[in-house]
Amino acid sequence: MSLAQVARSRADADRALRVLRTRGVAGRAAGYSEVHFESLLLQVADVAAAEEQAPTGPYRRLLDHDAEHGTELAATLEAYLDAFGDVSVAAARVHVHPNTFRYRLKRLAEIGGLDLDDPDARLTVQLQLRIFGRRH
Repeated sequence: MSLAQVARSRADADRALRVLRTRGVAGRAAGYSEVHFESLLLQVADVAAAEEQAPTGPYRRLLDHDAEHGTELAATLEAYLDAFGDVSVAAARVHVHPNTFRYRLKRLAEIGGLDLDDPDARLTVQLQLRIFGRRH
């Protein structure tokens, strides 16, 4: 094994450990290939933080609306995306009736200007949720 390979192996191990720490998993091991994408998201989040980037577009509008009105539209969106659009599952995650959840989806689409039928729009907000969280 070359010195460059040793350095790369060490960097991969550090990245895998960081992902496991972020997950809050203790006493578990993971190979870098198991956590590769999560590691990339953490790296993107690091760059965004270093450059003082913030959420934009529909996600920014939803966060601003939540902060201004005490609503939970960002949490509703996150539950919906995490449940792959299954309203019953998503509604249960945020402890509301499915009809209430559907109303919230309609409102968040209106307020955020978000087309939930557009896969690129869903991906964009999903990535922002993962990179920035709901705290911005």
